[in-house]
Amino acid sequence: MPQRIKLLMNRISGMKLRYRMLFIYIIGSALPIIFIGLYLIHGMSGILIEQAKDAEVVELEMVKKQVEEMTGTVSTVTKYFYFDARLEEIAAKQYKDYQEVVQDYKEFTSFLDYGRYYNNTLAWINIYVKNESIVGNSRFIKMAEEMEKEEWYQSAKEKNGGGLWRLRQIPSTDSMTLALLRMLKTRKGEDVGVLAVYIRPERFEALLQNKDSEVFILLNGETVVTDLGKKIQAEQIMGFLPSADNNETQENILLERQEYLMTCETIPLVESGDYLQIVSLKSYHNILRDVNSRTMKSILFFALSVVLSVVIIMYFSHSFSNRVERFLKQMQKAAGGSFELEEKLEGNDEISELYDYLGTMIYQIQRLLAEVYREKLHAERLTIQQKDAEFKMLASQINPHFLYNTLETIRMKARRSKQYDIEEIVRMLAKIMRSTLQAGVSEVTVCKETELVEHYLKIQQYRFGERIKYHIYVEEGIEQLYILPLIIQPIVENSIIHGLETKEGTGTIEINICKREENVVITIADDGMGMSEEKLCELKRKLDCYNEKGKHIGISNVHQRVKLKYGDGYGVKIDSVEGKFTRIEIWLPEAEKLRGDVYVQGNDNR
Repeated sequence: MPQRIKLLMNRISGMKLRYRMLFIYIIGSALPIIFIGLYLIHGMSGILIEQAKDAEVVELEMVKKQVEEMTGTVSTVTKYFYFDARLEEIAAKQYKDYQEVVQDYKEFTSFLDYGRYYNNTLAWINIYVKNESIVGNSRFIKMAEEMEKEEWYQSAKEKNGGGLWRLRQIPSTDSMTLALLRMLKTRKGEDVGVLAVYIRPERFEALLQNKDSEVFILLNGETVVTDLGKKIQAEQIMGFLPSADNNETQENILLERQEYLMTCETIPLVESGDYLQIVSLKSYHNILRDVNSRTMKSILFFALSVVLSVVIIMYFSHSFSNRVERFLKQMQKAAGGSFELEEKLEGNDEISELYDYLGTMIYQIQRLLAEVYREKLHAERLTIQQKDAEFKMLASQINPHFLYNTLETIRMKARRSKQYDIEEIVRMLAKIMRSTLQAGVSEVTVCKETELVEHYLKIQQYRFGERIKYHIYVEEGIEQLYILPLIIQPIVENSIIHGLETKEGTGTIEINICKREENVVITIADDGMGMSEEKLCELKRKLDCYNEKGKHIGISNVHQRVKLKYGDGYGVKIDSVEGKFTRIEIWLPEAEKLRGDVYVQGNDNR
């Protein structure tokens, strides 16, 4: 027997390289792969089904962890308000004056602060209080008698400070979401009110929307929090739900004569007897269809691989010996110091790749040398540009200081000469110049912007005398809202130059700043020369044209700045009648709406 093996090995060693490679491949690789592949395919179905089940469990566990984080955050927020002295004072205080109520609401910013800090999780925070003297709004809600009889209030009262989870509507919206209710008490044990903290409803949908199965989130096994079912309604599965004690359940159920794999994760909600259940339903027919499809693909791929491997090894073994010899000759040349490569080797195997890498390596060395040279030139250019920018910046800082010092000198001279009108004009001009030179991309308050415009109009009154009158009205409560700087003065300047300067008699400019729903609208109107309908259409067309030259470029500039800052829904609107008036409106978003989501709201008085 050993003699026969030795004889076989001698015959194999005496074969040509191509035949030896083919024989070794078939005996040592192809046959074992075929036997192993058939065995694995036979048991693949069961493995794929178990993988599908495990994948459902893993996905729901990930969702469970995120839901636990959200509910834990909400519970923590409610504790922050426990024994809050300021909140207790507002809830118990007997108010006699409406303004006093409004002032206390404005000073109590905890709801807004926590809402912003936990903006990704919280949709809203409010409290229900029994105080007939308060003015209810969306934050402080006055308890009515019928509300005290409702189940949620009675349950929260029975909890005596413990947590209570319920599905409730977010105030001032149509959205229903999961909320944690907690009866707040004073240190003496007296009721303050029921605090409600709402979770963003879209957070639940975002966690589940990418799943290809029917998914539901239920509260206490009976209240639907989120329903992403496509064919099945949440009410149909309530009879199959496990008890709250089963943290994780997976079983097959029959619905409408179709078998489904139901996976359920139970989440006990902190500090309450409530619980959430995340339920996933996947059609067993679809699971088997996917498994059979993957099995057939595996069989086809395996058979094709075996056939292709045999064909490739035959072709490879036929050409391998010649290509190896050519590669060895080139390596010998390289070892002798000659780096000129011959023509590319045929084939796409490791030998041809090695040959290509040799050429690529030489090319990469040359390219890297060229890139180093270019980077060095680029760095030198950047250094020169940086020094030039620093020089220009230093030079630009000299001019404003020189201008301010010069204007201050003129003002002092006028004061000493008792030229008080000139002193006042110079003072206002200095303020205008300082505001203009210091204006950047950051917003300024409405108060600051109107103060700048008033200085400008007073200077124009010194120039035109009684020919120009103006009125500025700012709605109460919006003086400290933030807007873009230098968006009113250019419009006012256009009104004077194109509307009032050529008008005979007295002209008036009206500036009105007010809120319209969730927007701030700045209206600049004059009773000047107006413009024809043709010119008005041309001006409206030029509003969105960048680098536009000619008249009214200030209006176009303001319109483009507002759009770039706040979006296409905002900007400048123009109306004019020739010989009668011109009215320009600047539409801006309310300041609070710029910092976050629609649920991030200020302390309103609705």
